[in-house]
Amino acid sequence: MNRVPVIFCLLIILVSRESFSQKKPAEWYVTANGNLYMPVGTRTKGTYPILGYDKTTSPKILLGGIGIGAAMLKPLSKDLKFKAQANFSKHTYWDEPVMMKDYVASSIGYFQSGSSDYGLGIAGMIHYFPVEAFSIGAGISAQINVISFSRTPGMYIGAEIDPGFVVNRYYKTVLPMIPVELSYKLKKVLFNVRYEAALMNRIKGDLADFRSDKFSLLTFELGFQIH
Repeated sequence: MNRVPVIFCLLIILVSRESFSQKKPAEWYVTANGNLYMPVGTRTKGTYPILGYDKTTSPKILLGGIGIGAAMLKPLSKDLKFKAQANFSKHTYWDEPVMMKDYVASSIGYFQSGSSDYGLGIAGMIHYFPVEAFSIGAGISAQINVISFSRTPGMYIGAEIDPGFVVNRYYKTVLPMIPVELSYKLKKVLFNVRYEAALMNRIKGDLADFRSDKFSLLTFELGFQIH
């Protein structure tokens, strides 16, 4: 197939859309989100609630994935807009259970640890608006891991366990993902529900040969227009 005519037609379409978009200013939003880390390819991790309570855990109040960010919507045509966004978020999940032992090495059961990744998410998407207030978009995104902590068993204080923390160093720094997003837009407020699926195993090095963690994210986002 000759690709030259196809590319030429695409350029004409983009130029015509650019002339339209020059008449429509970009919209800028500040955003806040709650998110669910959804493990894929591993049976040892679990989804952590955005906000919950469990009397058997420490701490008992469970605060999961949250974040803040910014987004921009730029018109391309009557029905299409380009969306760029960035957010800094905490993604929390139940990590692998750890077998606990007492001071004489007797087993006392498993410790279910909560882990959190702190990182920057960036995305570029094309949104289609079948009606004025509702749109569906898709594109490409990436999660940039800044630091990851796991809550681990610490030492006994009486009958209580004082948990500690350890830095996870076996995750890749940059992970490409595919986002699909549904948006509902009011005059100055934007509601988003976004699902992002990782394209590869996030475990790096030799550990990736026998461990898989191909996670996905479900994000609920609220944006307020500032310009």
